[in-house]
Amino acid sequence: MRSVKVFALLLVLITVSVPIAAGDCDIMPVAGTYSTYTGTQLPGRASEAFCLYPFNGGVPGNTERAESWNGSVLGGQWKAWGMYIDDNGAVETARSIDAYGNGYIDYATNYLGGWFWLTGAHVWGDGVNDMTGYLTYFNVGTRLTVIGGQVVGLTSNVTFRGTFDQCSVCFIRYAITNAMRVGVITNGAPPAGFPAFECGATSGEIFDLCCILTDIWCDEIGADESTWGGIKAMYR
Repeated sequence: MRSVKVFALLLVLITVSVPIAAGDCDIMPVAGTYSTYTGTQLPGRASEAFCLYPFNGGVPGNTERAESWNGSVLGGQWKAWGMYIDDNGAVETARSIDAYGNGYIDYATNYLGGWFWLTGAHVWGDGVNDMTGYLTYFNVGTRLTVIGGQVVGLTSNVTFRGTFDQCSVCFIRYAITNAMRVGVITNGAPPAGFPAFECGATSGEIFDLCCILTDIWCDEIGADESTWGGIKAMYR
């Protein structure tokens, strides 16, 4: 009788130890870390549209769009769009300006919403099917460089996370990039090679994105949530 119980216990252990991720996914991305450093992810370009308050950066409602850029094709490998600044707007976190108007101002900005797209024809895909998902976190830390009382540069560290539509146990655990503002548009559209403004805006900012690092993770959990202690209790 004891041998029967042991055999049954082994069957249960085999059952609960089988990962479920692949079976629950229409498309399963290839987990791994991809970056511009290793040549496994393209850099990009971005635009931030001044949707509600023209000529004002860092205010609630401004909406961002980012796309890959290989020097000639925009958005051929990856895209992220629809992220909008929350009601707090850009929050100043530090400042150091001397008597001559030289120094810096730091801001932290949280965004809400947004989606992403990855081509399937890349190392993170199956070679055929594109993948989409929604952003669960998008944060930008920005430093304004000030010389003689004038802002001469704006650089940002961008971090976001997301979940895949086709595979709910797969995530972008983090994507990190540096962004440098290359222009401000006060009446018109971004030039060729930059993403269009969201929300029909005719003013906003455009950015170069570099030094990207993206980590994709799939959480392969057993099919049964029973603990080892619970299983042992069943077969004493």
